[in-house]
Amino acid sequence: MSSAAEPSAKAAAVLAAPHGRTIVVHGGEPLSPATSCDYIMRDPDAWGERIREFAANGVKVFMLNVPHRNTDFFDSSLWPDDGVFLTEEPEPPYGLTLAAQVATIVAAQPKARFIIRTWLSPPKSWAQKYPGDIQTDEDGTQYRQASLASPRYIEGLNTYLQTLVTLCESQSWGDRIVGYAPAPFGEGALPLTIAGKMFDCSAANEKAFGEWVRKRYPTPEHLRTAWGDPAITFDTVKVPRDREWHSKRLTAVATFGGKPIPSQPSNGGVGARGLFHFIEPANAAFEQDYCRFQRDAFMHWIGSAAAVLKAQAASLGRSRIVLFDVCKQPLMGWQILSAFDGVGDAGTFPNILQLSGSFDMEAFLDNKNLDGLWTPADYHARTVGFALDAEGPADSIALRGKLFLVENDARTFVGAGVNDQGAFRDVDEVEAGLLRNESLALSRNLGSYWCNVGSSYFHDPKIQSVIAKMVPMLDRSVAWPHKETTDAIAIVVDDTSPMFENFTSGLQSLAVIWQRILGVAHCGVPYRIVMLGDLKRDNFPDYKVYLFPNLFCVNDEVLDLLHRKVLRRGHVAIFGPATGITDGVHLTAEPASKLLGVKMELIPRTTQRHVILQEPRGQSHPMLKALPASLTFGDSLAYGPTLVPADGAVLTSGAQSLGQANTCFFINRPGLFIKDIGKGATGASTTAEPRGENDAAMIWSVAIPFPSNFLREAARHAGCNIWSEEDDIVYASDSFVSLHTVRAGHKVIHLPRPRTVRNALTDTLIGNNLRDIHLDMQSVETRLFLLE
Repeated sequence: MSSAAEPSAKAAAVLAAPHGRTIVVHGGEPLSPATSCDYIMRDPDAWGERIREFAANGVKVFMLNVPHRNTDFFDSSLWPDDGVFLTEEPEPPYGLTLAAQVATIVAAQPKARFIIRTWLSPPKSWAQKYPGDIQTDEDGTQYRQASLASPRYIEGLNTYLQTLVTLCESQSWGDRIVGYAPAPFGEGALPLTIAGKMFDCSAANEKAFGEWVRKRYPTPEHLRTAWGDPAITFDTVKVPRDREWHSKRLTAVATFGGKPIPSQPSNGGVGARGLFHFIEPANAAFEQDYCRFQRDAFMHWIGSAAAVLKAQAASLGRSRIVLFDVCKQPLMGWQILSAFDGVGDAGTFPNILQLSGSFDMEAFLDNKNLDGLWTPADYHARTVGFALDAEGPADSIALRGKLFLVENDARTFVGAGVNDQGAFRDVDEVEAGLLRNESLALSRNLGSYWCNVGSSYFHDPKIQSVIAKMVPMLDRSVAWPHKETTDAIAIVVDDTSPMFENFTSGLQSLAVIWQRILGVAHCGVPYRIVMLGDLKRDNFPDYKVYLFPNLFCVNDEVLDLLHRKVLRRGHVAIFGPATGITDGVHLTAEPASKLLGVKMELIPRTTQRHVILQEPRGQSHPMLKALPASLTFGDSLAYGPTLVPADGAVLTSGAQSLGQANTCFFINRPGLFIKDIGKGATGASTTAEPRGENDAAMIWSVAIPFPSNFLREAARHAGCNIWSEEDDIVYASDSFVSLHTVRAGHKVIHLPRPRTVRNALTDTLIGNNLRDIHLDMQSVETRLFLLE
């Protein structure tokens, strides 16, 4: 146990934003965001060597890892068995005690501060004792996590967290603690759903679901009406079964407006059968209630854990920050088995967030006991040349003045990570990649930390030389202002939208994940990923461009919100396919027609979606001038029903077609159009005439993802500054900009207005009153600049 106690006793940790940048202040001292986490501790000597490398390069904030007690990585040494919570650390058979970690770190870095990292799983022996409380699929297979609705698990977990806080804060190094950062196994998704299963059929979950249903419905008659099941009673309620839903999806009668859809002509003589991708809630009332129940369990699970951590620290006179690794809203539709392991049927893979209860998270993000989130970076796109982003709702957290930490577990050319997708292959890629990764945080008011999760990712002198360059910059960054830019694209994600789908993930993956990776990230304009509910916030920035990839439900409340916060001041709003396909109860074209000002038609067909850009004779549009002739975009994923403009409606409504739909034989309609509201978009003006509160432009498409060059022209049409005219990666705010490229040549960063520019890495002046930054760059390189 370390006897060092350099900071003042009971040093408080709080969040502050003295210059608009969210930082952690500990004992009155701003903490540098340069942070290291290394939780591979089975070889203490190797672990200590890696720690000393970071400390030698100036890192002062370290994560301490509660060691596991056996070969099960998720077993805590402090919660070894049912009802057993240790108030003193045992010597773990695997890894280092907390005290031993502290001793090594403080010896290398006397000014060290600590964040306590722990898992949230019950002990393996607990799981063996209470199999009915463990997540279980319909075939009886169990997974390494308790049911979120198990009262026994919640009680044990909260006692463990109380014990952990008390033990840590009582140590001589307790006043060095900044906060607590738990990570559940599954990181906010159920291990069961990650494995491709849908419903937790454990005895504990079955019992809790029955109790939840009794509270939701006043009488059995109300339940029968809601579920459309005249035989159901409170006593016969059970958790849905995967096979029953899969059978129902293939055989149930699809409805529009609650009425069966009539058969459609078919050249092959084969009619549609079963439900469409988009469903009316009545088609799956039973299964959707299960998701609502699971959401309530999720909220109680993490909400109570956050409250316990805060309250226990407060009872000891300590102020600590509390962060969780949950909520992967930017990964709506994450097909994790195929994305990670190259296995599984992506076509029917379930929506893991919806079925884990991780949706409609606005209230959770506002939880007063939650100081923020920490998540890994998205594994889909880490290769140099892509734009790194967080798995979690980073920009939503930043809007709330909370802290978001992005885990930078960059695999490199050393250690076991060498063959992983996206691994940096040489020192040039390491420098370009690590600077790119840090640009994400610096441009969007986030934090980040270097993390070793499986091998010596950073254990190389050449890699550490890059870290050594970055630490002084990060130390200085606590004094940098963060000013948001409005010359950006807001990707507005509706995390309630899966409730209008058939529980599969393909469209959400395409519309949310791959639209960001393939299109928005390369359009030369910075972007933010926000939740639909964030638009209601008073501090929501007035971005010039908005992309709605999954706004399926459009009701009066949504319409009012769009007109108040989006469809004004010459902005451009871009709407993906199926925008307004439901009013929340029925599948109908009316909400889309009302929003877009173009009469839309809902055709009961499942189709692939592509659009070919076309310029109608005599109807030239400025957006098309810079784009290649016959530019075609879309994807081979088939889903339905298909929402398209009614025949002739684009022309008669005053909108302009920009492209034709290519879907199936029976549909011949425009697939892309733009509709002005009032004076239209800012970029359409040839004079200095300002746009007012009722001026905007709307773009709608039958297909997604939009390509980068189309989005660039849409942003230009909105009057948005185009920071780069190429497909390089731009991270930017009004106080910071970086450019990441994998193609050598002369580059130009265009600034929204003249600025004083400094090299962020070296803190040297580039120039005053610059409107453009000219750069000669290598084929893999990242450059970072401060804008004053």
